[in-house]
Amino acid sequence: MADKKKKRSKGKKSVLITIMGVFAVICLTGYALWTIIAQQTEIAQLEKETDELSEKITVAKQQNDEYTRLLSENDEDTYMEQIAIGKLGYAYPDEKRFFIISGD
Repeated sequence: MADKKKKRSKGKKSVLITIMGVFAVICLTGYALWTIIAQQTEIAQLEKETDELSEKITVAKQQNDEYTRLLSENDEDTYMEQIAIGKLGYAYPDEKRFFIISGD
């Protein structure tokens, strides 16, 4: 009789241990999947930021090249004239300017 009780308690313990082991494996697998998905999302976001920064670097290099070209030229008067006409709105005394005004 005592042997049957020992076998039952051992059987119950082994079933309980098996269930706990399966539950632990499921939990660890779920955690691993969650971590992988979170890392993939972060990687995609960082790649997007890298692309944006690369584009900004390209634009900055182009501007830098333009500034270097302008500084290396000996024709400073032409550059100053372009700035005065284009950005500041100056004109020559005999020059007539016409502006389009929309009716909106």
